[in-house]
Amino acid sequence: MKRLPANQRSRAKRRGPLATAAGYSALCAAIGVQMPFLPLFLTARGLGPEAIGIAIAMPMAIRLVAMPLAGVVSDRSGMPRAVLAALGLASAAVFALVGLVAGTAAILVAVGLSAFVWSPAFPLLESYAVQLAKGRAVDYGRSRLWGSGSFVAANLAVGYLLDFINPGAIIWLIAAPCFLFALTTRFLPPLAHPEHEGGLPAVRPPKVLLLGVVAAALVQASHALFYGFSSLQWSAKGLSPGTIGFLWSLGTIAEMGLFFGGTKLTRKIPALRLIALGGLAATLRFGAFALDPPTVSIALLQLLHAFSFGATHLGLMVLIAEHVPAHQAGRAQTFASAVLGFVMAAGTVAAGPLYVRFGTGAYGWFAVLGAIGGLLALLGRAQPQRAGSGGEISAPL
Repeated sequence: MKRLPANQRSRAKRRGPLATAAGYSALCAAIGVQMPFLPLFLTARGLGPEAIGIAIAMPMAIRLVAMPLAGVVSDRSGMPRAVLAALGLASAAVFALVGLVAGTAAILVAVGLSAFVWSPAFPLLESYAVQLAKGRAVDYGRSRLWGSGSFVAANLAVGYLLDFINPGAIIWLIAAPCFLFALTTRFLPPLAHPEHEGGLPAVRPPKVLLLGVVAAALVQASHALFYGFSSLQWSAKGLSPGTIGFLWSLGTIAEMGLFFGGTKLTRKIPALRLIALGGLAATLRFGAFALDPPTVSIALLQLLHAFSFGATHLGLMVLIAEHVPAHQAGRAQTFASAVLGFVMAAGTVAAGPLYVRFGTGAYGWFAVLGAIGGLLALLGRAQPQRAGSGGEISAPL
């Protein structure tokens, strides 16, 4: 790798943490509005349940193509920061288009376009942040936790605002942070460029990386029933919306705590072991949920989100950093995200029928899924060298 000049390295260390945290904050604020509230916007625009179902399912399919394609473009162009800016601007423009067009068909086409430019932004930002962390310009975990906090803040703020504004305004609350994200990319420090750029060969990912991606995908997909039906289940138990919101926030706060100490954790626990730890936490968490525990126990179990999600995610980021050379980082990150998205979509599709048939007991099936993911991670034998590192051993994050 070509090293950055001394003045650029110094500047990267000064502005890197703030710029990366700002990028995560803007992007996750948009996600925090889109995920829970886009269906309300679509309803306000006159779409029925069938059309809304299409609007929610369509991006799951589109991103399987859009994310790897954007990763290849980012790597081959050698301008990942410019690609991030372009995705942010395009996302803002296309979400604005969703708000301006009329008619079910036109809205669905615009939603599809938004998924094409929107879905690659987060994995490519992850790739950029991991590369900065490898160069010691940022602490990955402490940058990433700002995204988690922003997601929760957007949930709460927009939920409050909807008592005073028309649901038709929701789309602009998605477009605005996308535009802000594009602005933050201007302040991201540059990455070091590979030697002999343009002539670097493609490196086949090692089997341990592929195994880790599949293991992490299974552990993350074990959350599918929880994401889709926990609020309904808790509401049926008689819990108030405020209590349900509190329980959700506990998981995110626990996740942020893990990310805060994530760098130290990755230096003590190998990547695959972190994923295995996530699988164990998912098994315990959702196995206990299958027993329909009381509210106090749910609150304690929610703290396991720090490991079932947080440790799994952190382990996957480290694994990619260890085994993928910088000139393939974008495509590796987007490929992994596509695999996780596909397995999560499959888990989400299965969650509905399982919940209808087994009720709370359906969590047992997802506990098994987490256990399988954790066992797969334990089967891996991580190699100590990073791809292309020349045998150098170092903590990637």
